[in-house]
Amino acid sequence: MKRRTFVAAGLSLTAQAALAGTAHAGTTTRAASSGTVVVAKHGSASALHTVGTSTVTVKPRTTVRQVLAQLTASDRSHQLRTVVDTTGTAKSIGQIRNGDRLVVRAADGHSTRSYALTVHDPEAVERDGDYWNAALYEEIDRIVNTHTPVFPDRRFDITSPTYRPFVRRATETYAEGNEAGDPAVKDSPLVYKSRRVWFYGEAINAAIEDCHRAGGGIVVIPAGGSRNDDGAYYSGAINLLSGVNLHVAEDAVVKFMRTKSNEYYPVVRTSYEGTDMYGFSPLIYALHQRDIAVTGHGTLDGQEDMWNWRPWKKGYWGEPSVEDKTTTASYGQNGILNQMNFQDTPIETRIFSDDGHRPATIPVVRNGRVRQIPPPADAKPMRSSFRPSFIQPNDSTNVLIEGVRIRNIPFWTVHPLNCTNVLIRDLDIYSNKTTDFELNWNNDDGIDPESCRNVVMENNHVTTSDDGVAVKAGRNVNGREHRAPSERIIIRDSAYRNDGGDGAAISMGSEMSGSIRDVFIHDSVFGGPDLSLILKIKTNSNRGGLVERVYVRDCLLEQSNHGLVQLDANYRETVPFPNADAFNPTIRNIYVDRVNTAPTMSRGKTTFALSSSASRSPVEGVYYRDSTFHTTSNLAAGFKSVKIIKNFVVDNVTYVDPDTGATTRYDTTPLNLLDRTRAVSDTSTNTDVQLTPVSIDQPDAITQVPAGTFTLDGAVDLTGHPNFPQTGTIRAFLDRDTTPIAVHLNPDGSFHSDPITLNDDQPWFQDRHYVAVNFYDGININTAVYQVARRAQ
Repeated sequence: MKRRTFVAAGLSLTAQAALAGTAHAGTTTRAASSGTVVVAKHGSASALHTVGTSTVTVKPRTTVRQVLAQLTASDRSHQLRTVVDTTGTAKSIGQIRNGDRLVVRAADGHSTRSYALTVHDPEAVERDGDYWNAALYEEIDRIVNTHTPVFPDRRFDITSPTYRPFVRRATETYAEGNEAGDPAVKDSPLVYKSRRVWFYGEAINAAIEDCHRAGGGIVVIPAGGSRNDDGAYYSGAINLLSGVNLHVAEDAVVKFMRTKSNEYYPVVRTSYEGTDMYGFSPLIYALHQRDIAVTGHGTLDGQEDMWNWRPWKKGYWGEPSVEDKTTTASYGQNGILNQMNFQDTPIETRIFSDDGHRPATIPVVRNGRVRQIPPPADAKPMRSSFRPSFIQPNDSTNVLIEGVRIRNIPFWTVHPLNCTNVLIRDLDIYSNKTTDFELNWNNDDGIDPESCRNVVMENNHVTTSDDGVAVKAGRNVNGREHRAPSERIIIRDSAYRNDGGDGAAISMGSEMSGSIRDVFIHDSVFGGPDLSLILKIKTNSNRGGLVERVYVRDCLLEQSNHGLVQLDANYRETVPFPNADAFNPTIRNIYVDRVNTAPTMSRGKTTFALSSSASRSPVEGVYYRDSTFHTTSNLAAGFKSVKIIKNFVVDNVTYVDPDTGATTRYDTTPLNLLDRTRAVSDTSTNTDVQLTPVSIDQPDAITQVPAGTFTLDGAVDLTGHPNFPQTGTIRAFLDRDTTPIAVHLNPDGSFHSDPITLNDDQPWFQDRHYVAVNFYDGININTAVYQVARRAQ
């Protein structure tokens, strides 16, 4: 019998030619659908306000009959839809009340899902004001719901007789310790062992190809069907194709081979920490597919541990270290890959294989299709130290990842890359990489949407050592030149915890060069003994791009090591290159509303940690209201060392001392400069010039100033701040110099600076300099930035 070789793009999967005409052997094909997605019927807006992935919002006084009449299945299949009240009792008449639910059973007879029913409140939208963009939020939710894939009830059971010939014995090679018998001896080589297992990877991929060719359906990995003693299905990379739902049944376990070989994890187009490359296939992978899913309540086990995959993080026990930053290494690691990024080498030449060999072919997207082609002649493959992501749909549309239990993660867990319309829900992710040997064996982020658009993450339970969610958008040149933004993202109704590792619940960056915007976070709980923060935003002047319009509301922080929000605009560059730091690190418009801490919150913390901010591009627009924070500290502590922020607004925030019960309310009063700041020449031959502050509306406002040396002359607006000349501080900064220029403040609020001299002989200089005026009085803080250039003589 002929056999075909598995390849990562999923285009040529192992199959037997004799079965070509009986692709559905051992399966049942029906016209029914497994879909439980509901959408509004055309023209049904009279009763329905919006239909999202988990909530149907109706207009006031909408009846049960109206709702049922105006909903339909997204794939137009038959559904049984019932409205029940808070007790679970069916109701066929009367108005919809908050707390009612819509129960949907699909045409296949056994797929069921429920939606919350809620009554739209226009006044609540009005109260939200700038702290929430309800129209955009509803649009994202509606679009993701409408594009949630549903599948024909056409099932391909990998244990059926059709796929039995593809199950074979295979040798798994794994490390079980080091020769010293002590992990603290970091130069002692690993001790490898091997064992024989029944391997199901070819059967799974063959079923996926058959399902795809049949027009789509469900590939089932059932419980109890494995021939292995532990009951697990051993597999290498699983390659999803369009129209396929990979369903891991409850109590089924898929274990991924620990043998770090391209036999099991072929070379595919992927990425590592925001840089595109060709390397080990993610454990579950798709390239340029649509309508794909991973579902079920079974377990996906990456079999990562202290000895397997993880040593590549730091290069212990004779293994290569991915953290090596040199650009002359003999194998692929961070220095080599980031040099490729910096030089913008063609992505098809960035090839990293198990032993440095040249793969016969690599998958590329050409004319809308995935094709296998030989690598370019000038590609110089290298041995890899890049661990694969666990689940990575790449360049795919309409993606559902639902219900599965994920354990023992080599690298980032769920990593949709360059995808559109993604729904990630009901996941159970647990990873604690601090239990075996030492702290901070991280890189086990829970969910990492990277350069994705329209993403909903809901009802997830995630415990990791690194960040629970990390929104990414590519790194440096790779992100700026080749990536789309990560945008239109919803994170809700979830729990994110950290048992050890000091990771954030949700981070943005530092790989964000393609920009991150319009992220909504709400109705979630955050905690764990080693959680650092709810939200960490990090960028630097190597990145470019920006992070903007992040909304956090109605959340509870149980415990954290650092506070609630960290704003880090000068985050360290792990692999710096000379003169690459030419960009303005931009973080702006961050909204925190009704986000409280529990009395269990770690003592002595405060809400914000302004870790760094560039004076030429201050963190801009941070809004905080209607929240309670339990602490023995105060709100100003977060700005003790760094105060370069623009438009910091606090409204009705209460700090509660857990020891005494004493409360302190915080509100800010707008603090501004009068519109009269001038550049004053140091000679009588030049005219003084009024400066125009940079703003979102005028980001490129450049003022021509007198050549040579000048001083600043202006005034603080004392409205609401009559005591500012006695209690406040004002200072100026030029370009990238962190040493402030002295500013002299007069009793009437006017000020003048010491002399300022522009220096055009700088590697980052293009056509402008930056002069920032930073002024503050307690938590009333603001910064004005002026872009200036020498006036031609």
